[in-house]
Amino acid sequence: MATTALACVPAVCPISAAGGKSQHKLVNQCGAKLAFKVKCSNNSNYGVNPVYGVVPVGEQASLEITRVKGKPKGDKLIILFAEVADDVTDAAPVFQPGYPPSPLSGEIVVKLSAAE
Repeated sequence: MATTALACVPAVCPISAAGGKSQHKLVNQCGAKLAFKVKCSNNSNYGVNPVYGVVPVGEQASLEITRVKGKPKGDKLIILFAEVADDVTDAAPVFQPGYPPSPLSGEIVVKLSAAE
C-alpha cells in the first residue's frame, strides 16, 4: 500500500481494451476524515463510480471503474483528496473554488492499463 494519507487498492486497473469493470478500495491511512474526487484522462472510454466521496478515519470506500471498448492508450485516474471536518458528508463542495484550504491534501494516480 502507498504511504500517502489515501491509498487505492489495487493501484493499477487491469481492464482490457475490449471493456469491462474493475473493483477498487480507497483506504484512509491517516488520522483524519478525507474527502475525495476522481478525475480521468479519458472520459470517452472510462467511467468511475462514485466520482466524489468521504472516507472516515481507518475506513475504506468502494470504487468501480468501467471501461467501454476502445483503442488502448496510456490513461490514468487522478484521485484528489483533502482533510475535512467530522460533520462533512458531501465531498463535492470541498473541491469547488472558494472552499477553505485543507491542512492535509494531495493526490494519487491509478494507471489504467488497457492492453489488447
